[in-house]
Amino acid sequence: MTSPTASRPSLVPTRADLADAGYLVLLFSVALVGFSTSYTGWSFLWTGLAGLGLGLLVGHVANVLRQPLITVIALTVAVFFLLGGAVVMRERAVAGFLPGPDALGGLARSSVDSWKQLLTTLPPVDSGALLIIPYILGLLCGAGGFTLARRVRVSAAPVVAPALVMIAVILLGTTTPVLPTVLGGLFAAITLGWISVRARRRRRQLRDGARRATRVMSAAALVGAIAAITVLAGPVLPGAGGDRTVLREYITPPFDLNAYASPLVGFRKYTKDANQLHDQTLFTVTGLPEGGLVRIATLDDYTGTVWGAGGGSAETVPGQPKYGFQRVGSRIPSAASGAKSTVEVEIGAAYATADDVNAWLPTPGEPTAIRFAGDTAAGHADSFRYNLATTSGIVADRLRTGDKYTVDTIVDTVEVPTDPQPFGRPALEQSAYQFVSAKTGTWAGGATDLGGKLKAVAGYLRANGAYSDGGPGETEYLPGHSVGRLTSFLNAQRPVGDDEQYAAVFALVANQLGMPARVVLGAKPGAGGVVRGEHVQVWVELHLTDGRWARVMNTEFMPDRSKKPDKVPPQQFENTEASIVPPPNTVHPPSSLTDASRVDPNVGRSASAKDGDGWEIPGYLLTILTWAGPPIALVALVCTVIIGGKALRRRRRRRLGEPATRVASGWQEVMDRARDLGTAVPVGLTRPEQATVLGDASVLRLARAADATVFGPIDPNDAAATRFWASVDEARKQLGAGVGRLRRLKAALNLSTLRVRGS
Repeated sequence: MTSPTASRPSLVPTRADLADAGYLVLLFSVALVGFSTSYTGWSFLWTGLAGLGLGLLVGHVANVLRQPLITVIALTVAVFFLLGGAVVMRERAVAGFLPGPDALGGLARSSVDSWKQLLTTLPPVDSGALLIIPYILGLLCGAGGFTLARRVRVSAAPVVAPALVMIAVILLGTTTPVLPTVLGGLFAAITLGWISVRARRRRRQLRDGARRATRVMSAAALVGAIAAITVLAGPVLPGAGGDRTVLREYITPPFDLNAYASPLVGFRKYTKDANQLHDQTLFTVTGLPEGGLVRIATLDDYTGTVWGAGGGSAETVPGQPKYGFQRVGSRIPSAASGAKSTVEVEIGAAYATADDVNAWLPTPGEPTAIRFAGDTAAGHADSFRYNLATTSGIVADRLRTGDKYTVDTIVDTVEVPTDPQPFGRPALEQSAYQFVSAKTGTWAGGATDLGGKLKAVAGYLRANGAYSDGGPGETEYLPGHSVGRLTSFLNAQRPVGDDEQYAAVFALVANQLGMPARVVLGAKPGAGGVVRGEHVQVWVELHLTDGRWARVMNTEFMPDRSKKPDKVPPQQFENTEASIVPPPNTVHPPSSLTDASRVDPNVGRSASAKDGDGWEIPGYLLTILTWAGPPIALVALVCTVIIGGKALRRRRRRRLGEPATRVASGWQEVMDRARDLGTAVPVGLTRPEQATVLGDASVLRLARAADATVFGPIDPNDAAATRFWASVDEARKQLGAGVGRLRRLKAALNLSTLRVRGS
């Protein structure tokens, strides 16, 4: 008599268990190395391996205890939450490893948001909450891959798990592949070795009568696996050609620039006559090289009403991916070359209370790293977005008095060459700058080349224009830079305005001439690095053919501020230009400094921004889809794979082999259906004995027919096999007719009949 302890399943892994686990570790590690350009350091690899180990443990325990798939999924989810805090959120876990409300909530949120955050963060990202991605990939690969390895007969089946990890790493990674030849070849070699080991193991377990069909299926599986590996590794092997496809190229960073007014509209509050911020300290910089400038905001989109910050999708250098405002890690990519400096910035009360600029982060040069300090550091770091194309940043929770941060930067001053060539075509719509074309031709004089025309226009504005910030006796010179205001500026007997109008016009003229240009609001610090309103100025940047932006200071296209307009009606239009009529303006020019700061930057935007208005998905439904969509999709995918696998097995049994083999396979299909429905049918019984266990007369007749066909003196023909399979289909229906829908669903997803017998 067998003792109770002898029949207990052993959790000690077998040689086959260890072999499959080892191959999974190797393939997962090779696939995950592709994240080395996405993360800082190698903590992502150790985190992923920790998740893989936990997943392997879940798969092994469930396999030894012969638990159904639903139990494997439940255990995986439980391990994710119970141990996730210790792996990726130790700062939130109780005592650094125990699950608490804060850690559990963080895991739940990060499991949904982390994918989007990774794709909208400039790589490489810091170690932190985003490490949950390799943790999830490892956990799923370990549990799923080991379950497939120990329960599914097909030799290549478990390769699906690490292959999916490789696909995920490629899609979530960067456009720069990591050792493509080495990793692609290594992944293929390990995969083929694993399939070969599993195929030999499988052949030893099969009976002699089934060897032929099994060899055919194994060969087909091997060919399919090689094809899959070729598809996966091919794009990263030498000679593949073309750019690498990653999701971040197609994802628009979820950042709404429409929430921020154009800071250029409120420029006059920095001027002397406005008597607002002219003598107020905005911020203080320490460590900036002599003559260095500080960028506040880059404005690259003209709507007809204002110069504002667009999507920032301009390419920084040829061939590089397009970026908008994104999260950044500890390092910010930069192609600049020049002196490196570390600059500290402290925000003053005047800047913090100016609503049109306090979201913009003043930065010198081209930053390579930004570190916030103080009580607001965590909030600022979380809400900070940086645009690599415009080298400007926004802090969504807005800067406050006393905020401090450190900027590692490269001070790279790009001068306009003698013969500047543009970087492609201007990004602005032609209609945005068409109204300046008449004056451009006049002011350019006899210049024939692009550089000469730009210099001629700048020289004309500087020599013939006058400066006014709308002070006493000059209130007719309004702020703003809408089409209406700039048309008045252009058609007056002499141009009159301040930095706002001169920079806005010169940038539009440059675009009209074919040179991409943008407007920058910035400052040149005074003594001691103090930046007051008087130090704020506006300049223009030109996009040169090498991908860099060359700075044109306002002194090039604007007269000295001491050059005042004549005391005559300054806005009298010249008759020679009477044909120039400004297009209708949807917004009246601001009539005061207060109105200027409140101009809505969204008014006057192209109609295409509103074409999509209409029925929208309700917010509550979007929330439900965001949280419930991914797990539902995962469960649906797993269910589809299981049901599809069984359908493929049934099709193979019905069509492959000699008629006698197909009849025997038909009986096996009936037995598998019974076992899926929960009936315990012993393996070592004859067909009639197995039918007796089921207690169904029709199944008993089918068993006798199978024995007569397989063991009879006359070999059956195809028609006999077809008739037998018709009876098989009827028997399967009868077995399921006596149970409820829930039990039939569980039977369809039952993995017990997909396991390799004896494993």
